[in-house]
Amino acid sequence: MESHTAKHNSSEHPPTGLLHEISTVQVKPVLLFAVILAVTAIATFATVKILLDYMNFNFTRTDAPLSPLASPEQIPPTPHLQVSSGQDLKELHAREQGVLTQYRWVNKDTGVVGIPIDRAIELLSQRGLPAREEAKSAQ
Repeated sequence: MESHTAKHNSSEHPPTGLLHEISTVQVKPVLLFAVILAVTAIATFATVKILLDYMNFNFTRTDAPLSPLASPEQIPPTPHLQVSSGQDLKELHAREQGVLTQYRWVNKDTGVVGIPIDRAIELLSQRGLPAREEAKSAQ
């Protein structure tokens, strides 16, 4: 029995000499990783720099000439902003009312005159609408 308890005690509590770590961090793999990382970063930076320089060179080389409309002498006019929309609307209605209610020349050379809408309605009711020949023959 004593041997059994001795074996049990020895497996439960290992000798204290085996509890500490045998070795610390291995320096060689860490340094190797750091060197590979630095080389990869430098190679990536160099590759990107070379590609950007190449693209900038091709971009400036194939740059098209500016349009003649883009010259500083032909600057487009600034936008005309509507300052008083209510007044502008009143003026528009006055112009439209004038077109609808007054006699005016549409084309003086050919003798075309614009007449008020009320007079045009009266003339249309007296004369009637023009009909096509097909419609007249069918009646």
